[in-house]
Amino acid sequence: MILGVADYPGLEGSFEDFLNFASKLKVRVLELKLDRLELLLSFSKTDKILKLKNLSNSYDFKYFVHAPNVDTNLASVNPLIRRVFKKTILKAVIFAAELDAGLLVSHVGRLSRDYPRKLVRKAMKNSTDSLREINQLSSDLGIIFTIENDHKSNDYVLAGYPEQINFLIENVGCKLTFDIGHANTIGKIEDFTKLLDKFIVNVHLHDNNGKEDEHLPIGKGSIDFMEVFKRMKDWRSEKPLIIECHSFAGLKKSIDFMRQEFLR
Repeated sequence: MILGVADYPGLEGSFEDFLNFASKLKVRVLELKLDRLELLLSFSKTDKILKLKNLSNSYDFKYFVHAPNVDTNLASVNPLIRRVFKKTILKAVIFAAELDAGLLVSHVGRLSRDYPRKLVRKAMKNSTDSLREINQLSSDLGIIFTIENDHKSNDYVLAGYPEQINFLIENVGCKLTFDIGHANTIGKIEDFTKLLDKFIVNVHLHDNNGKEDEHLPIGKGSIDFMEVFKRMKDWRSEKPLIIECHSFAGLKKSIDFMRQEFLR
């Protein structure tokens, strides 16, 4: 089983503290979230990237990179800020290459409910156009580019439902980081896996009660993980399984759960 943990900007301590914590968990993969301020202020500066690379190389992890998501929206209908958002994700691709990360995760974006629904098509086109360019750069640099499925929101989600995600992947040419917790807020998880399993190269694991994106430890919400892994047997041996809780305690509890239940 390829277990990993994802960073989160709200975790206390420094980036090195997170590396030390993950090392004690004895996981194989770390997903580095560039929303962490320490990384966000460094990922476009060559000298700081080198220091981060030297630090990360002192640990025995495989690295993935999660592009900035906070305050970022590739689907924005404002062309001025959309260009900045695209440039930000493109820089994240270069950062991932500098760090020898094999995979990049990006969110698709949403359309604010303050706009009329008729602009959803335009927002989707905006996102798709940007994602194609990001996917091409990723491919050129030898990085697997993935989009992540969205969770339920008051805004118009563009990558929340299986059909939306399938449309994006087919038009962008990328792969999928499948977030089980997000899918649980939208509908039945099996509806996603039936249509999209062939595109899934990375899996985010966290729990919730189906109504909102809570990022609870595994086993503390309504998701039947035993059933999910019974149905998707190959995930246990072939897919990176990245725990994405928003506390150190939640990360540890979830790793312990996975090992107790699926490594017996």
